[in-house]
Amino acid sequence: LQASGVSFQIKVESNEGIWVDEPVPTMADMCPGCVFKFSTSELSYGENGTVLQVGDYDTDYNTTVTNSGHPFFLGLILENETYGKITRAFACGIKGEDPHNGAAFCIEGTTDETQYATQYAKNMGYLMPLYGLWDETQGKGCEDRNGSNACRGNTYASAYSWGSVETSDSEMYCDVYYSGTAICDYP
Repeated sequence: LQASGVSFQIKVESNEGIWVDEPVPTMADMCPGCVFKFSTSELSYGENGTVLQVGDYDTDYNTTVTNSGHPFFLGLILENETYGKITRAFACGIKGEDPHNGAAFCIEGTTDETQYATQYAKNMGYLMPLYGLWDETQGKGCEDRNGSNACRGNTYASAYSWGSVETSDSEMYCDVYYSGTAICDYP
């Protein structure tokens, strides 16, 4: 190559309106090994997590949605996978309009202050492909609100830079708080 030399020509093409969407994460990506629960009683997660036994939760989020009648719920990771204390907690939901109508998602809350920024970025990485940027004319999408990001549609999702997360509709919510508690309740 040094003796004869080589030249390259690169063709660059720009096409307006042709975009490749970000891949939508799967439930297994967002909430690995989770069990699901709609609980109006406060649950704790982390070091002092509430202890759950088999039968206290559902292994399929569709069962939780059907039984509660709400398109949002809690995702929980248990110490021993099928029983034990709740070690991690997620606010989960079913996106209720296009694009990605019917896609399930979970965003994780954390009590670890050193992980707030990392977890916030991870949660937004899950929500943005589902909801997209805020569209004022349609009144839906994700909107940055100085340390929090609210994604609005039929099912709302919010991630906060201080470790809390929420899923909701106009009547009720499921919150995972940075203080180490999780609950589904009325506002």
